[in-house]
Amino acid sequence: MDATVKRKARSAKSPRPAPPRPVEPAPESDGAHLELRIWLRLLACATRIEKALNARLRKEFNTTLARFDLLAQLARRPEGASMSEVSDLLMVSNGAITALVQKLEADGMIHREVDAEDRRTFRLRLSQDGAKEFGRMARRHEEWVIALIGELSHVAQSDLLQHLTLLKRRLDKHA
Repeated sequence: MDATVKRKARSAKSPRPAPPRPVEPAPESDGAHLELRIWLRLLACATRIEKALNARLRKEFNTTLARFDLLAQLARRPEGASMSEVSDLLMVSNGAITALVQKLEADGMIHREVDAEDRRTFRLRLSQDGAKEFGRMARRHEEWVIALIGELSHVAQSDLLQHLTLLKRRLDKHA
């Protein structure tokens, strides 16, 4: 038998398995639970962005997104803010703010002052070093966010912003 006949005989006896068929996505049922899928997608995107920003802040500035957010709130308030105000703005517990404040104060980024109107309350303010360092962090943060979101087209970004703004307005009515 020549080689060609042997090959044909061998291939007839042991056919190659068919390549795997692509998995079809589950059919979507007439928008059922669309709101739930949107909620989960929003959470997933926010979580991924937060993880990316947190990793970059940690690597480049040896800080966290939580500390950055607290500094950002103080940067917007040259008159300072009380611990309770910052807690409300960041939507976290007073205990969580206390730990952040202690770390930032130890690092020389912020300082506490007794409130002139209510001596039982402390006002938090950025220190000079804190303001400079926050400025550096804020510029990098902006670059990172632009890079992450910038992967969408300008039209997609505009549409997304418009839809999220509408959603936020509707949600504000329930707050």
